[in-house]
Amino acid sequence: MRMTVKWFLVLASALLLSAACSKVRPVEEEPGEIFFQTLRFDAVTRADTTDYKEQYAAVPFGAFAWYKGLDPADNATFMANQAVGYDEALNRWSPVGSTYYWPKSGSLDFICYSPFTSDGTAAPLPVITEDGISYPLWNVAAHPDVDLMYADKVTGLSNNATTYYYSGVPTLFHHALSFVTFQVRAAYLQKTAPTGDTTRWEIDLNSVQLKGIHTTGALSLALNKDGKTWDVPSPAIWETDGKSKQDTMLDTGKVPALTTSAQTLGTGMLVMPQTLDDGQEAVLNVTIRTYHDKGAGEEMLFQESNINVSAMLGTGSLPGWGMNQKITYVLILAPSRAEGTGVDLDGDGIEDVDPVSVYFDPAVGDWEKVTVSAGINL
Repeated sequence: MRMTVKWFLVLASALLLSAACSKVRPVEEEPGEIFFQTLRFDAVTRADTTDYKEQYAAVPFGAFAWYKGLDPADNATFMANQAVGYDEALNRWSPVGSTYYWPKSGSLDFICYSPFTSDGTAAPLPVITEDGISYPLWNVAAHPDVDLMYADKVTGLSNNATTYYYSGVPTLFHHALSFVTFQVRAAYLQKTAPTGDTTRWEIDLNSVQLKGIHTTGALSLALNKDGKTWDVPSPAIWETDGKSKQDTMLDTGKVPALTTSAQTLGTGMLVMPQTLDDGQEAVLNVTIRTYHDKGAGEEMLFQESNINVSAMLGTGSLPGWGMNQKITYVLILAPSRAEGTGVDLDGDGIEDVDPVSVYFDPAVGDWEKVTVSAGINL
C-alpha cells in the first residue's frame, strides 16, 4: 500500500481499523428490565472489539425496537428513537428517562445508531426501518467531532444476554465514516559521497494542506440476507454530491523540522468516505537548506524557500477512504531530487531513495572554419 511519487514526495499508506479491548466484568441486573451492552467492532478480526464506554461513555445512542408476537397480528413498534445512556453507578446502559420490560411472550428486534439525536442538528438523524438505515446529506467538515456509527440488527431476543461486556441487548457498532491520520518524515538528511565529502540538509515544514476533499454525502444501507448485518455500498463510500469540496490545513505546530523518524501531524480527523480519483492531494510547503563539507568545515551552499511538493492521495492499493477504515499516510520527503533504489534496507516497507548526483556531459564544438582573403605587406 505504498507508492513513490515523482519529484520529492513518497506516499505510504497503512490501513487499520478500530482495535484493542479490555474486559469488564458484567453485573447482575434486576430481572425483566431491558438493558444494552455496547461495543465497537474491528473488521480485521471479528473477535477483537472495544468497549463502547472507553471512548463514548458520555455519548448516548439511539435505539429502535419492534415487538414480534406469537401471532403476527400482534407485531408492534416497541421503541422509536429511544435515547440510551450509561449509568456509571450501576455500570450499565439503559433507556434514558424511561423503563422498558421484556414481554412475557414473543421477542424483540433492535437497531441502534450513535450518537443519539432528536432533531438532526448536532448529528444526523437516520431514517431507520426494520430493513434499512438511511443517513441524510451530512457535512463532516462542519461537524468534525461527530463519529457516526450504526449497529448490527439484533433479532429474536427475549431477555438480557451477556455476549460482550455487559448484560443486555448486544449492540455492535460500526463506524460510518473514515478516520485519516498523517505522518511526515525525511527520506534522508545526510549523505557521504565516495569522494569523502558530506552533504547535509535541514528541512523546515511550513504547512501541509489537503486539497479537493469531499465533505458532504448521504448513505443508505440495506439489511443483508442474514437479517442482521448491513450491505454497505461497493466500494464502501458515501454518495457525495460532487460539489462540496474543501481544502484543509493540517496542524504542523509540533513538527518544526523534519527528522528521519515519522512525526504525526495533529490528531487525525474524521472524513467522508470517498473514492480518491477526483484530484484529492496533499501539498507540503517546505524550506530546505543544503550544507556541504569537503573536509575543511561545513558551509551552507544555498536555501530553497517555500517549495511546494505534492502527491495524489489515491494509490493503486488505496483507491478510496472506506467506511470503518482508519488510514495512516506517511509523507516521506527527499530533500533533493531522488530516485528509487529498488530495495528496502530499513525494513519500513517503502522503497529506499537516493539523491541524484550532479554529473557533467562534456562535448567540444567543432572549430569554426573561416576562409578569408587578406594581403599582408612586409
